[in-house]
Amino acid sequence: KKRYITLAPVAGVVGIGLNLSDPQNLLGGHGEEGFTVALLERDHQGLRMGPRHVPLNAAFMNGTVEGEDVWIPMSSILGGQEKCGFGWHMFVECLAEGRGVSLPAGSIGAARGVAAGVGAYARIRKQFRVPIAEFGGIQEALALAGSDGLITIAGGDLMNAIIDNHEAPMVISSIMKQNCTERGRRIVERGMDIAAGSAICRGDRNYL
Repeated sequence: KKRYITLAPVAGVVGIGLNLSDPQNLLGGHGEEGFTVALLERDHQGLRMGPRHVPLNAAFMNGTVEGEDVWIPMSSILGGQEKCGFGWHMFVECLAEGRGVSLPAGSIGAARGVAAGVGAYARIRKQFRVPIAEFGGIQEALALAGSDGLITIAGGDLMNAIIDNHEAPMVISSIMKQNCTERGRRIVERGMDIAAGSAICRGDRNYL
């Protein structure tokens, strides 16, 4: 059971990592025991994908992947029988691509949303007949959110270019995961600081 898988509600196929054991030596020297990756179609018998999670109303698709008594034929093993036991490198490459794209994308969406929504709110919202965008503390928070947003966008562009070049940068992907999610958290936090009460009240008027 996996409870938080990127794109699970809409994916047509899913990669499954498994610890392959061969006590009866059925592999016959072709492939090895150990970590192996299989690729299964969404409607594979015993596999259940979904429902969708909606964490903080984030638009990016996330959901569950569950299975019970799932029969995996040899034809579904990535690389065939010869690659049984050699799945770790494949798995890490897939994780590098997925995490390097989806997590920065979420942070970029947060940056654009905060810049557009909170930036406009700061010009309209007034205190003492003065738009709060004129206040130094508000300007500082907007500037910090904007700079983090630009860095996140640049990082996303870099990662996408690397993926488009058919590379799987595991180290850069890990850095992007940590750095962009942290910057995304700070962007949203500063946006909520500016929006104040309207950012913590549930309902249609909470634009964040």
